[in-house]
Amino acid sequence: MRKYFIFAVLFILTAYCNSYSQDAQEIIKKVQSNYNGIKDAKASFSHSVKYSSGKSQSESGTIYIQKENKYRIETKGQIVLTDGVTSWSYSSKKKQVIIDNYKNDGNTFSPNKYLFSYPENFYSDLEGSEDVSGVDCYLLKLSPRSKGNVKSAKIWVDKNDNLIRKIHIVSSESTDTYLLKKISLDMGISSSKFTFSPPSDVEVIDLR
Repeated sequence: MRKYFIFAVLFILTAYCNSYSQDAQEIIKKVQSNYNGIKDAKASFSHSVKYSSGKSQSESGTIYIQKENKYRIETKGQIVLTDGVTSWSYSSKKKQVIIDNYKNDGNTFSPNKYLFSYPENFYSDLEGSEDVSGVDCYLLKLSPRSKGNVKSAKIWVDKNDNLIRKIHIVSSESTDTYLLKKISLDMGISSSKFTFSPPSDVEVIDLR
């Protein structure tokens, strides 16, 4: 908290911050109302990550989402998906698939948490406005309500259609940034998109 030297400055900045907090909650409500009416979504994305070790990498691909807790992330040589019960991580390069029970806890990243459930899991503050790939967006800072792997996050919300266009996540191990493009809603995505049958020639590691 900043230290203010005169009561006039304190009053003005307090009023300004309260206004921003109120605006953040209004944006939250609009986004939540928008996503509450969505059954599924598809988007192309780019993802950059910087690990605590200093190593960094980037990738791009396609993401599919369906309520509840179903998602599929396709990148070059890898598919990560879950049907909300089982999760699969398939690498065509390694010819290997890892199967595990889906874990919906504070240490698990799920795009659904940020697209559908973030108002319940995070405190939100409006930091201002920014352009994201030519789209005018609100910038919201998210602080987790409870301790977990995620330390903080930011989301950029399209001012016109109330869709999340960018996500920035700071965790114990890394800093991740996702940029969402070509967003399509309610396409009637089949539930079979969120299950996986391993090819016969791959190694299967079942951790269930």
